[in-house]
Amino acid sequence: MKLGIHAYSFMLAGGLREYQPVGRGIMTATQLLEKTAQLKFSAVQLAQQNIPGFPNWDMVTLVNLRQQAEELGLTVHLSTSVLQGEHLAAMIRAAFTLGAPQVMVGISHLRGNVQQRQKTLEGLLSELDVAIKTAERYKVMLAIENGRHTASADLAAFIQAAQSEWVGVCFDIGNPLTVPETPVESAETLAPYCKSVHMKDWQILRTVDGAMLVNCPIGEGVISEIADVLRTLKQRQSGIPVFLQTVAERVPVPVLDDKFLQQYPRITARSLAGLLRRGTLIYQDEEMRFPHERKASEREVLKWEEDRLKRSLKQAQKLMGTESLTLPMG
Repeated sequence: MKLGIHAYSFMLAGGLREYQPVGRGIMTATQLLEKTAQLKFSAVQLAQQNIPGFPNWDMVTLVNLRQQAEELGLTVHLSTSVLQGEHLAAMIRAAFTLGAPQVMVGISHLRGNVQQRQKTLEGLLSELDVAIKTAERYKVMLAIENGRHTASADLAAFIQAAQSEWVGVCFDIGNPLTVPETPVESAETLAPYCKSVHMKDWQILRTVDGAMLVNCPIGEGVISEIADVLRTLKQRQSGIPVFLQTVAERVPVPVLDDKFLQQYPRITARSLAGLLRRGTLIYQDEEMRFPHERKASEREVLKWEEDRLKRSLKQAQKLMGTESLTLPMG
């Protein structure tokens, strides 16, 4: 397994959401590649926003990025959160130019009762049809992420229905807890389709209607079974890349809300109790704000973000065995 970095680990430095660094300027795709190599990662998963101008990306820009990545010894992947046929087809063509073997697609649409899920699934498959033909032509993998609040059984059914060897799964280790499912059980369901991995950790705090999940450095949260998840995935798929995702984010999981429970008919009392047992402290918004939300200086914000990634890198290396990043199989 190779260890890489997801662009969202530099979400603040890259200006990928609401925060925009002014003094230092937004981290460009070129700078992200340089930082990835500097930190000794072997791969990087660029977000669509890292390369301005989509879908009219300049071919010269893509070729230059590919050349830079090759010179730095990096493998580049692309990612997007838009599951729309023509959009994905354009992403696949860009990936081919970049030399990227995969386009990761975030998905968080599979909610509702059985009938609503079936209707949503059919709509997404219709959109995916155009993209699959493009993926097969260019031999670029579409790796569908088990996004927030997406049950593993639903995603497995979606991948099976796609009926293409060029559609697989990007397994996010933290996202099963947003359903909630255990990471290991979710990994066992999706392992046959896994093509890449997002490694993350959560702090879990109690709220009035359930729990709040707060992203934290690897090893500083509640997911103690990361190595077990990686071992489960590797037994079915060797050589898959693992991307650290230490994004400044929080996700509410209102498991005590009837409306939420109705959207997930497979939720069991065991899974609910398992989630709530992982967090016993009460969520306090003021105490859990990230530095940029507290109006810290730009220098403090960007240092905080990079320090989180560096701490996660050290822990990931331990979890995956040694600094050679080989996974222990014992």
